[in-house]
Amino acid sequence: MRAIRLLLPVVSVLFLAGCAVTAPELDRSDLAEDVSVQGIDLPESEMPRPSGELALDEAIHQAIWRNPRMQQAYAKLDLTAADVVEASQFSNPSLSLSVMRPEGGGGNEYGVGLAWGISGLLMRSSRQEMAQSHWESTRLQLAEGIVALASDTERAWYDAVAARQRTEVQRLETRAADLGARLGERFYDAGNMPDLQRAQLRIRAAEARLKLEDARQREREARLRLAHLMGLPGEVHDWELPKELPLPLDAIEERQALVDQALEQRLDLRALDHALEGLTEGVALVRRYRWMGDIEPGLEFEREGDGTRLWGGGISFTLPIFNQNQSGIARAEARLADGEARRESLVQAVTHDVHQHFERLAHHRARFDVLQDELLPAREVATERLQERVNFMFDDVFDLLAIKQEELADWQKTVAALGDYWQARAALAHAVAGELPGGEPGSAGYFETSGLEHDPAAMDHAHHGHGDHGDHGDHGGHGDHGDHGDHGDHGDHGEGHEGHEGHEGHDGHEGHSGMDHGDHETREHSDHGHGGHH
Repeated sequence: MRAIRLLLPVVSVLFLAGCAVTAPELDRSDLAEDVSVQGIDLPESEMPRPSGELALDEAIHQAIWRNPRMQQAYAKLDLTAADVVEASQFSNPSLSLSVMRPEGGGGNEYGVGLAWGISGLLMRSSRQEMAQSHWESTRLQLAEGIVALASDTERAWYDAVAARQRTEVQRLETRAADLGARLGERFYDAGNMPDLQRAQLRIRAAEARLKLEDARQREREARLRLAHLMGLPGEVHDWELPKELPLPLDAIEERQALVDQALEQRLDLRALDHALEGLTEGVALVRRYRWMGDIEPGLEFEREGDGTRLWGGGISFTLPIFNQNQSGIARAEARLADGEARRESLVQAVTHDVHQHFERLAHHRARFDVLQDELLPAREVATERLQERVNFMFDDVFDLLAIKQEELADWQKTVAALGDYWQARAALAHAVAGELPGGEPGSAGYFETSGLEHDPAAMDHAHHGHGDHGDHGDHGGHGDHGDHGDHGDHGDHGEGHEGHEGHEGHDGHEGHSGMDHGDHETREHSDHGHGGHH
């Protein structure tokens, strides 16, 4: 009993020491510093739901605050913190009680034993270091998850803005095609257009409407994806996006510098380095105590039937005769080798990602430059020259509408290339774990397409000229698509006048009136102007 009184204070101290261990808490300042290298600011408080125009920073903050991926990452970090507590705590002692009754009579014999395994005590410090390394690795994984989510949201935001701008340009192209089809119907009703040309105009208008529906569907899907990343699935009606994409920033030249930056700053690499520290400590631990099994010192007390009291102590331990923990050493070394291989694989993957996204960024930038600086200006000149030919009655107004549609289609390609550029830039920034040189988006201006829609005074003049074309008897056949035979009979001058009268029956001014007043909103897109081109 005396020994029990001596041992109880020791056990109490150890028990209290084990209870005093608390889980590590996440320091938001450290987390904010980890993600700040990519220009990400953590929201300080709950974000209100978006309304009005949704800026890029607000979309990222919404995603960080609401996306369930972040809640899962925080929960995983809490689980790892529990592992740190478990590694810090002592094992519980075991208490044994015994009662023995003699066969011949007499008093019972009572026994009390107290044993405590101390192997965990010897390895406690190393296990704490391993658990702490694991917690630090998980914390960095959380930070990397925030950066990855921000990058996904940024790319989705640019994709949605590009989809909106492409839809607007496609709407202009569709209106031009519809205008051509309606004008064709007027010509056809007047008997001055063959079935083939009428069908071709209707086909072009229908195809343009199908393209517009596809563009609207792409826009809807892009908005839904952005809303999903922001943790607001399906909520796409309370906020709007900018109408135009920013122009590209200065080109990036130093590729190797980006690779070096990525290998130094990538959070997933740093997380794996912390995990390797724990694995290395694990190998050292299992080698250090390979001969030691479970060691249990204990205290025993007995009271004989005649009242005699016995007390004493003992120790039990495993003899490493058949098993020297070879399997434990092999497992620890294999885990370390696997971790080192995973790190090397990640280094190669990071290097590959930087090179790949660098090439994609350069490709989309070059493609946009060709479209903006070469193709669109050439389209503008072609439209202007064809406008002049229509004014002089060398070409038909339907040719002008067709080339305007082709010009608007190239504007769509340019918007798509610009959207791909910004998505590639966001992917490269995530790959290098830092902001890219060149300035802030928007500092170089915006790719304006709103100027594509304006009043085409030159087209009005072209239609007046086309109507006056009927005054020339020599071109009566051109005025009357339905009577080429009269025009072809040069031997009979009167027949030529019949051709002229056929053109008047078509009433070129009436056709112009249909173009000018029948759909004022649609005819705006038939102008040769190249508004919005930079």
